[in-house]
Amino acid sequence: MPPETKTARWKVFLGYAVFAVVAFVFGLFVTFPYDAIRGRIVTEAAQAGLAVRIGSLRPGLAGVTATQVRVSKPPQPLSAEVVAALASGEGTVPGALELGEPLLFDSVAVRPTLFPPGVAVRASAMGGTLTASVGGLGDVKVHAEADGLKASGGNLPAFTGMDMEGEINGVLALTLPKGKNTADADLSQADGELTLDTKGLVIKGGKVSLPMGGGQVVPMDLPRVALGALTGRIQFEKGLGTVQTLRLKSEDLEALATGTLKLGKKLEYSEPAMDVNVKLDPDFQKRLGILGAGVTILPPDKKDPSFRAARLAGFLNRPTFLPRR
Repeated sequence: MPPETKTARWKVFLGYAVFAVVAFVFGLFVTFPYDAIRGRIVTEAAQAGLAVRIGSLRPGLAGVTATQVRVSKPPQPLSAEVVAALASGEGTVPGALELGEPLLFDSVAVRPTLFPPGVAVRASAMGGTLTASVGGLGDVKVHAEADGLKASGGNLPAFTGMDMEGEINGVLALTLPKGKNTADADLSQADGELTLDTKGLVIKGGKVSLPMGGGQVVPMDLPRVALGALTGRIQFEKGLGTVQTLRLKSEDLEALATGTLKLGKKLEYSEPAMDVNVKLDPDFQKRLGILGAGVTILPPDKKDPSFRAARLAGFLNRPTFLPRR
């Protein structure tokens, strides 16, 4: 009679472990509170003046991933009915006319972090990657990085109103004094740095509204403009950003900026106070037509008369670009 075989103890333990993991993952997918998380994201965004549409949500072992995410700035505050429709993902949702042109994100993954305690976000969008982290035991530390974003990617051309190509890179690192909670962190008192590094920027066409002072905004059709490389570094101390370097250079034009950027409690209310020197290639200036003629209104720079001198002021959401006195 053959001896009775006995399953090795490690195989039994392995079988239980595999079963537990499979059961946990299955239960996670079945019981995950998709609706509650979608509703929280949409509601918080609406309070900040943004409309968020989410294609789908799925859980992971370390966080949550949303796909086909669209974020826009509505021209008017959202009604309770629209917020409810966005939060549920059901019903009729207004289009771009009511919600604004959106920025598209293929996927957005959110996970908690321990060192420091906070939240980390990683998004695939516009052919590149956006990463961000927010956290801190005392002051709030914000770190955001754009890597290899394509100016022609996603819905960026429709969002900006310009048909563009080129690569966008940048890093923002800020420390904000903390209020009663993270949401009360004061951007207007932030310390940190912004760096920009873009390559091969070209505007192939589109429309732009140019601020001309006195609240007047003039819409213009854009010709092809080679912007080239935009590089910059702005250092912030207690909300006041000092431009260390900010330069745009290509075969069509060159622009240099100096001065400050005062952060507001909301980013759109930040105040630039910058002297901008602009020099256009003569042939390019002719191709610009009325836009090129407008540059001749600017006075020559006192230190280098080959540049025209302007002043950028106002607010980020409503800037003014006037001749420098």
